[in-house]
Amino acid sequence: MNILMIEQPLNNRGDESAHRGLVRRMLAECPDVRLTVLFWGQKKEEIESFRVADGRVDYVNMPAGVQAKRLSRYFMRFTMPWRLHRLLYVLPVARRFRAWCRRADAVLCAPGGINMGGFRDWTHLAFLTLARMERKPVIYYGRSIGPFTARTFFARSFGRQSVALLRGFSFVSLRDKRSQDIARWLGVAFEPTIDSAFLWNEPAAVPAAVAQAIGGAPYIVFVPNSLAWHFQFRKYTFEEVRAFWVKLLQRLAGAYPAHRIVMLPQTVGYSRQLPDGYRYFCEIGQCSGIDPARVVVVPEAYGSDVQQAIIARADFLVGARYHSIVFAINQGVPFVSLSYEHKMSGVVELVGRRDDEVELAGLCGSGSDRRLDDRLAEEIVDRTRRLRRDPAATAAARAMAGRCFDRLKAALGV
Repeated sequence: MNILMIEQPLNNRGDESAHRGLVRRMLAECPDVRLTVLFWGQKKEEIESFRVADGRVDYVNMPAGVQAKRLSRYFMRFTMPWRLHRLLYVLPVARRFRAWCRRADAVLCAPGGINMGGFRDWTHLAFLTLARMERKPVIYYGRSIGPFTARTFFARSFGRQSVALLRGFSFVSLRDKRSQDIARWLGVAFEPTIDSAFLWNEPAAVPAAVAQAIGGAPYIVFVPNSLAWHFQFRKYTFEEVRAFWVKLLQRLAGAYPAHRIVMLPQTVGYSRQLPDGYRYFCEIGQCSGIDPARVVVVPEAYGSDVQQAIIARADFLVGARYHSIVFAINQGVPFVSLSYEHKMSGVVELVGRRDDEVELAGLCGSGSDRRLDDRLAEEIVDRTRRLRRDPAATAAARAMAGRCFDRLKAALGV
């Protein structure tokens, strides 16, 4: 069976882990499957960082210049809200995509991301619509959805088309409790699952350079998030959010003076429009005034397998990135989830760990100056003092992921 995998997010170690988890499990258990992972105008090095080296997996990058890709996206945003789907074939990328669809027995939307929801990703909808127009079975695997609103014509159109697609897919699996609740309310049939990173847990070694930087001291893993890019946090500036992470880092260092603090960037790259990743974490450490020997920022070149190995040896993790929490659960490490989005609340709910969560969306900016405040930092540090290991949560997550994968195999007949 030839499966075409589309809409794989890049430049994110969490999405990398979900990709590798699903692909590795499929290769291990489905000997007759061949996978083509299709990208559009991406950088070669970005794709290579995700690659699972196997003769049954091909990584294909449809060519597109920066300007051509930008114009194509604008065209999709113009045609999709008005349901002018046939006009998509004006685009060279749509015609190339159609050719790849016709070679496949099924189209699988890669796990990860929350494109069908608050971010209103019309390009995501366009490619899924094109796959449906080719009358191929479409699998929407291990994703999050929602929230959907009806405030504007564009929001209503996006919501209606999303629901129509979800109802028309051959197989839908959703990875968090909140997305599952939304699907039930919308009347969308789905298989419950959890993040696809739980499909695989291959031990990895901590690189010698990282191990040397950490030394023999106990350590905490801390994963901030610049947040101001998110639709729920646009009232904050990147500087305000960074100031809060500096404050929290100082409080963690003060509460655990014998520990080093290891920061794991989960996004790759940095820009002034979206500060995040290695440089952003270095800035937080430098602004904190803490002894540089105590704050270890791991270079972003290290992939998800290495990140999980680092987390596995930590005393606990404090994370404001979804996959940092997934990694902690997968490695059986105590955590505090700083949940900025319902996919984070949903995953801790699935494994019965809501007590280890602080919801940022409900607590941030309670002061009149709209800045993140001291009380939130104190609550997070206080929550770390009550953490415990829970092997049952790890076992439950892996079993949940495995059950859904078995149902996918049955649906595909492989």
